[in-house]
Amino acid sequence: MAHKRPRKTARRRKTRSKNNRKRKIIIGAIGLLFVVGFLAGVYWQFTRSRSDLFHTFDDTSFSDKYFVRGVDVSHHNSFINWDQLREENITFVYLKSTEGVTHKDKEYKDNYRLAKNAGLKVGTYHFYSFGVDGKQQAGHFIRSSNVFTDDMIPAIDVEHSKVNIAPKNDASRNEMLKELKELEQALFDHYGKHPVIYTNKDCYRAYIESEFPENPIWICDLRGEPDVASDKWVIWQFSHSGNINGVLNNIDLNYYRYSFTDFKHLLMP
Repeated sequence: MAHKRPRKTARRRKTRSKNNRKRKIIIGAIGLLFVVGFLAGVYWQFTRSRSDLFHTFDDTSFSDKYFVRGVDVSHHNSFINWDQLREENITFVYLKSTEGVTHKDKEYKDNYRLAKNAGLKVGTYHFYSFGVDGKQQAGHFIRSSNVFTDDMIPAIDVEHSKVNIAPKNDASRNEMLKELKELEQALFDHYGKHPVIYTNKDCYRAYIESEFPENPIWICDLRGEPDVASDKWVIWQFSHSGNINGVLNNIDLNYYRYSFTDFKHLLMP
């Protein structure tokens, strides 16, 4: 029976070899997951730091320069305690009401009522859909929105998105601008005030700078004080990741450029 021992030893060695390979595979997989997780965290921090520097009104170097504070809200925001928000020295809020010719923000009516009851100055904005009939977009906004005396002037949100692809040629750009101008004109005719235009630096240069000289500008710049529309911007959106007491998740933060006294120029008569 002595000749059988080598076979048992060989089987044991083969089993140990298989177990060792399994352990190495498991250890390698765990190590790979750790590296991937670490790199993902580094990438997230890197992109967050590059895109959005500020997270409260007090962590900027401008908190002693701009005293009128505001937020903007849509249905994407979660729970907001509006009374607590007012206690955080927030003066104004812009609320999304409509988009295109059919979409209505499902939280708009409740947000409007609650923000007004909390004593905030409330504005309402429309998300412009590129190339869609401007007069129809204006009619949709007017029918769906609350804009009364002492509310803020209505605003139009002009930015690239999944539905707003940058025009590829002059013809599509001209069509986009044609409908935007019809929307702007219809709102001006109805409310008697040129609407505020919200945009970012790229879209300001591409569409707004040379086409809308009469409109107050609400500019988004997450890196620092705006270096475009330097003589025109009146509201600066400086964060998409604001952290404020009374708000469950992130919220957009804004400064009004001038004094509390001047703020009345953004209100409806």
